[in-house]
Formats: sequence, C-alpha cells, structure tokens
Amino acid sequence: MPNGRGGGRGMGGGSGMGAGRGRGGGNRPGSGPEGDCVCPNCGNKIEHQVGTPCYELSCPKCGTKMVKE
Repeated sequence: MPNGRGGGRGMGGGSGMGAGRGRGGGNRPGSGPEGDCVCPNCGNKIEHQVGTPCYELSCPKCGTKMVKE
C-alpha cells in the first residue's frame, strides 16, 4: 500500500521446539532433591542432603568429592 500501512498478516514459521530442562540429574545446580550422592572413586553412596550439593561433600571412606547419582 502506498500510504505505508501494510495489509499483510504475519505468519510465524517456528516449530516450537523449546529447550526444556527436564527432570535432570547430575551435578548441575537445581538438579533436584531426589537421589543419592555417590563417590566416583570407591562407589560409596550417601543420602543427598537438601541444600548441600553433592560436589561439596567428601566421601567418608576415601575423601574423594561426591557426585549426584
């Protein structure tokens, strides 16, 4: 249109595939309260304590830093 006002309708072309976080485990922050902390060296497991990341805990058997199961 000559007056600068478009008459077309915008049509989005995206497929909507978001990058959802999922339930997630591992050592990521916010990986959830469920699960145990596991020693990657000797395999010892301890119960995960809410508010304390596994990577801040040392294995009571061998002293290696724990990881989230």
